[in-house]
Amino acid sequence: MDKVFEPFFSTKEIGKGTGLGLSTVYGIIKQTDGFVFPESELGVGTSFKIYLPKYVAEQNDVVVDNDDEAKNEEKAKDLTGNSTILLVEDEDAVRMFASRALKNKGYTVYEADSGVSALQLMEETDAHLDLLISDVMMPQMDGPTLVKKIRETDKNLKVIFISGYAEDALDDNIMDKDFNFLAKPFSLKQLAEQVKEVLEN
Repeated sequence: MDKVFEPFFSTKEIGKGTGLGLSTVYGIIKQTDGFVFPESELGVGTSFKIYLPKYVAEQNDVVVDNDDEAKNEEKAKDLTGNSTILLVEDEDAVRMFASRALKNKGYTVYEADSGVSALQLMEETDAHLDLLISDVMMPQMDGPTLVKKIRETDKNLKVIFISGYAEDALDDNIMDKDFNFLAKPFSLKQLAEQVKEVLEN
């Protein structure tokens, strides 16, 4: 219990988890001036109580004009595409969410749960990839190592890294700076917008 929010601490087997999930949750809650309290009883289960500050509107708050909002939605309406994407993420829930979201937008999505399985999948399929979306921290082979290996044969492959860490915290660990970044947690709309933007540039 003392280490439950500690980065890289995990009770799972080696290669089964990074120990980053709860530390990411803790960081997000603290950034919003909130609190999280774990309660656990052996043989019974665990629960987390999360307290977030209530939003109170102030007189100076800007009122959103409905016409402006409609115009903005109109601009961002078409987030569909037909490109082929390789999605590499070791957290099943995140991978399933992202894959389903992208398939719903018309993309062809190949899924892998690690860098090693991603390379294996690429050897087994003849599909031309337009974009790689990869988690940064993964067991066996991390995202930057995967990108380095893929770019030995495909120098122009576009890349989006996803991570619970801030982008500037990752920069020093990634030799190849030619990538885009999407912070976890992200919404379906944020993912679709980032993918569309990267593929069109």
